[in-house]
Amino acid sequence: MTNQSKTPAKPGKASHEEPYEPEAFAKKYGIPPGEAKTIIKRYGPSRRKLDTYMAARNA
Repeated sequence: MTNQSKTPAKPGKASHEEPYEPEAFAKKYGIPPGEAKTIIKRYGPSRRKLDTYMAARNA
């Protein structure tokens, strides 16, 4: 019997710890891909940081 402490990620669901790809980030927030690349370059690809940034920006 195996002990699986971690469950595999569901297909199509991105982990909050995985970095954003510019295309996915642009699509999620409805921004141009070039703007997404600029934001990711400035703040890094961390989903948590980018989601926080976009929440503050859109507030």
